[in-house]
Amino acid sequence: MKLDFYLSGVKQAEFVDDETQLNLLVNGKSQPLTGPQTQRYTQQMQVPPASLHRYLQTPFDFSKSVITTAAGEVFQQTQSGTLWIQREHKPAVNLVVKNQQLVGFQITVRDTTAVIIQPGDESLTVLADWQAAHLLVTRPLAVATQFTALVPMHDQVKLATEVLLPADGQPTHSTILSRTPYGRQLFYADYQRFVQRGYAVVVQDVRGRNDSEGEWLPMAAERDDGRDTVDWIAAQPWSNQNVGMIGGSYGGYVQWAAASSGTPHLKALVSMVTAGGPFNDTIYKNGAPISGSLAWFFSTAEKHFHPENMQRNDWPQLLGIRPLENIPVVGLGHAIPGFTTFMTHPAYDDFMANMDWKTRAAAITVPALIQSGWFDDNGVGTTETIRVTDHYPAGKRKLILGPWVHSGNAQYDLGPIHLGEHALRADIDRNTFAGLTTF
Repeated sequence: MKLDFYLSGVKQAEFVDDETQLNLLVNGKSQPLTGPQTQRYTQQMQVPPASLHRYLQTPFDFSKSVITTAAGEVFQQTQSGTLWIQREHKPAVNLVVKNQQLVGFQITVRDTTAVIIQPGDESLTVLADWQAAHLLVTRPLAVATQFTALVPMHDQVKLATEVLLPADGQPTHSTILSRTPYGRQLFYADYQRFVQRGYAVVVQDVRGRNDSEGEWLPMAAERDDGRDTVDWIAAQPWSNQNVGMIGGSYGGYVQWAAASSGTPHLKALVSMVTAGGPFNDTIYKNGAPISGSLAWFFSTAEKHFHPENMQRNDWPQLLGIRPLENIPVVGLGHAIPGFTTFMTHPAYDDFMANMDWKTRAAAITVPALIQSGWFDDNGVGTTETIRVTDHYPAGKRKLILGPWVHSGNAQYDLGPIHLGEHALRADIDRNTFAGLTTF
């Protein structure tokens, strides 16, 4: 069985499934997936290719409206009659069915939808919307150039910045920028979908993180560093001086911080489950320290991201330690300077105000797509973005709020809350693309 793989309306690969595994199809020849290929496609599809092969070999009875597999997985037929949504699973691997035969998959996670479909059956999926808008890409552009630049900030601290340029023969490009504390390498495979459409992509390690220089004090430098980075992009020979930003959580915070600087080259924001200011949302909730932020500090305590540091069995004991700045000393064996600094500012003072982008609302005029969920634990941040943009004229701001958690738009069941078939937005990436192409 041959399958085409699309990510956000852009064709990424062709597969062929036999009785043993899912193989890559290159120039008409079947090839086993290499380790790096498996890693890349798993990151893009949010599930390993081997899982798709397992489903293709599963004897589903599509005459039933609800199917429970031998492995206990549950799929429910939707009103379309061609899509079976997966219940109690994250991400939901939805089955595309034609004439009671499995012909593909549709997988939505936060701001992307992966479609793996038998050629000719694209209209059964969200690809029909891309095609109707004349935005379906079957021959994506390659990456012509990829390089790392050490970009100097206003104080000469250099930030590691990856630049990817499309092979379209054009001298200048609009640019999609993402700034992250988690390691820029994590985002190359995801954001190549913009390069494939003709955009330059820039992914940067924020100050003090991964390969960047400087001190890591969360949020403290993001307004100025964001402005400096946007202005650096605008000055490059490959840039047409139009920059849009994308990201979620901390990657949302850095967008609003940059927007509050007033840089004229920032033309669009795609803000997902954004973090708000440190006093009202991320470190404190109106002055009350947040235990969840401590787990995040553990994961970012070293120069490189270590999410495994959040997974501990002794959190109840650690959270009982006083003073609070001693918790990392007991839990990790050393203090976390940034956490210690924040604990010395329990009141809203100039230190906090400097990082509170909403206090500079008058400078924020950038068109914005704001995406979040009712169950997002950073919901205060999204509320702040809505208030900051309330003065925008019609058409300059779009809000998409769903029944989602912080990593949302990926599942139909949240514990005891069972949602309907429209709980996920498979067209979310088309809205994202529209938000970024306002310039």
